[in-house]
Amino acid sequence: MKPWITVGEAISPDGTRLELVEHDGEYIIRADDLPLMSTRMHFSEVELARIVCVKLKPGAKVMIGGLGLGYTLRSALDLLPEDGKAVQVELVTEIVEWNRGPVATFTDHPLDDKRTELVQGDVAEVIRNAHNEFDAIMLDVDNGPSPIADESNAWLYTDPGLQAIRHALKNGGRVAIWSADD
Repeated sequence: MKPWITVGEAISPDGTRLELVEHDGEYIIRADDLPLMSTRMHFSEVELARIVCVKLKPGAKVMIGGLGLGYTLRSALDLLPEDGKAVQVELVTEIVEWNRGPVATFTDHPLDDKRTELVQGDVAEVIRNAHNEFDAIMLDVDNGPSPIADESNAWLYTDPGLQAIRHALKNGGRVAIWSADD
């Protein structure tokens, strides 16, 4: 049996140990040894983008919180109008590096798409500072309201967090939240 090979490691701001591991061509991101996402199983990440990005108007601007392995961003770009824009927010620098390196080919290099704007920072801060800016927001940070990798993500699912999301959306905007539990 082939062993899992550690390709990269990172520590999230709250101290969670993240690692990118590879086995027989499959990559997984783990948080404190718990699998978060995989290059083999990514249907839900693709679906997250599909439910909010279908039939967006020309010039639509969407925001994705959490890069992961890039599947939500790739799917959003595939569905966005040619003049659309995807703002990808990712807190952990190493996850961005992994998406520019070993896992980039799985999603056809979405960070290099001219419609992608990468914001390396906290998605909660981006949401707090946005007003009537996005046609759609997709949150794939951690595992939903019950965080595994970063406790600070819990704010997004409180009343003030949800109100901030509403403020960040344009009138008629859409939001989708990925959750492992619901």
